[in-house]
Amino acid sequence: MLRIAILLVATACATACTKKNDTATTPPDTTPPDTTPDTATPEPEPEPPKDQRTLQIEQCEAGNGEMCTSVGVMWEQGKEGPADPAKAREFYDKGCTAGFDLGCSYLASVLDKGIGGDPDATKAREIWSAQCDRGRLEDCMGAAISFETLATKADKTKARGMYAKACTAGNQSACTAEARLMMLGEGGAKDQKKARTMFQAACDGGDATGCFNLALALDKGVGGKKDKPGAAAARTKACDGGYTPACPAPAK
Repeated sequence: MLRIAILLVATACATACTKKNDTATTPPDTTPPDTTPDTATPEPEPEPPKDQRTLQIEQCEAGNGEMCTSVGVMWEQGKEGPADPAKAREFYDKGCTAGFDLGCSYLASVLDKGIGGDPDATKAREIWSAQCDRGRLEDCMGAAISFETLATKADKTKARGMYAKACTAGNQSACTAEARLMMLGEGGAKDQKKARTMFQAACDGGDATGCFNLALALDKGVGGKKDKPGAAAARTKACDGGYTPACPAPAK
């Protein structure tokens, strides 16, 4: 028994010493921590969607006259961003230069009214006239009004001719203006009977100024018989249509 106990003690001592030696001879982990920064390229942020004004400006710069004109409207009316009349005029000019007729029409309008810069009635008249001559009859009205303001005989002749073109396109105001010059014999031959008939047609077509001129002709018997009741009815129609000079004076 004593012998067995001695052997057990010796074995335990040997095991303990081996573990101690193993611990002592195992070097510690001295590997420094990995501090290398993550160099992976981050995913790019998606670009925000472009608004209509930006998209159309890009198309305008590529030569699209319709888009130039559309951008001009946005600048003038403050759509998709701030309003800027000068920018509107600039883009209408680009639209016109690119050959888009509506751009020319809008350019002439802002030039005539002095929107976005100094007024230029001469250039506006030139643009409207060119548009009218190549068949854009809705621009004949602007040209005619501009020529009539010049007041010379030759200019009134041009005005009357352009009123006539606009009238054939269905512009009742142009028909009234043509009939007015015809009634007075300005810019062409006088024909009061035909002028009165044209006033009637314009009034029937909803032009309040035509109704007022018809009322004057009926009241005075110009171009036909006097018709006081008809004149009163035409005057009322003119007033109801928004032509305030035809309305009765307010009671004092």
